[in-house]
Amino acid sequence: EDADLQNMIAEAKTAEQDGLYTMLSWWGFFFERPWSIRGMANLMTDYYLEPDKIHRLHEAMASTYIAYIEESIRLFTPDAFFTSDDLGHQTGPMMSPEIFHEMLYPHYVRVGDFLTKNQMHFWLHSCGDNSLLLPDLTSAGVDVFHPVQKHTMDELETEKQFGGKITFLAGIDVQHTLQEKDPEGVRAEVRFIVDTFDRPEGRMCIGAGNGI
Repeated sequence: EDADLQNMIAEAKTAEQDGLYTMLSWWGFFFERPWSIRGMANLMTDYYLEPDKIHRLHEAMASTYIAYIEESIRLFTPDAFFTSDDLGHQTGPMMSPEIFHEMLYPHYVRVGDFLTKNQMHFWLHSCGDNSLLLPDLTSAGVDVFHPVQKHTMDELETEKQFGGKITFLAGIDVQHTLQEKDPEGVRAEVRFIVDTFDRPEGRMCIGAGNGI
C-alpha cells in the first residue's frame, strides 16, 4: 500500500510538472457515508430525533476530510477535491431543502471555505434531482456539479438559473441514451448538452451521467 501511495504521489507530481489538472478524490460525503453506517431509514429518522448527534458526526467528518485535504496539499498540489453525495432521487431531493440546510449545509460550507482558502476547486457528484438543493450547494462553494441527470433535472432551466454561478460536468444519459439510441441519437444528445451548457467563458465539462 505504501508503494502504491508513493506511485500515486509521483504520478501527481509529474502531472503537475506537465501542467495537468490534478485532483484528490474521496467518494462518500455527508449523506452517503452516514447512510452506509446507519442505514437509510435510521439516518432519515436521526435528522429529526438526534440532530445534535448528527451535527457531532458531521463535525468529525468535516475535520477528517479537511485533514485528508491538508495531507494531500503537503504531498503534492491538487487543483481540486472531488467527492460524491447522492442527494437526489428521480423526482426530488432525498430530504427537504430545509433539512439539508439545517443538517448538512453548514458542514459543506466548512469544507468549501477550506478549499477556497487553499485555491482548490470543489467538485461534487450527486445523482438524481438536485434542483432544489443547488442554491445551497453553490452558496457552500461547490464549483463543479455532476451530472445534471437527464429525466430528473431540466437541463435548460438548470443552466438558465445556475449557469453563471457554477460549472457543470454535464453527463450523457446512461439510463436510456447510451443503452437504447443508435450512434446518431447519441451524437444528437451530445450536441444538445454542448449547446445547452457551453458558454463563451467556459463553465462546462462533459462526461457520462454516471460511472462507466
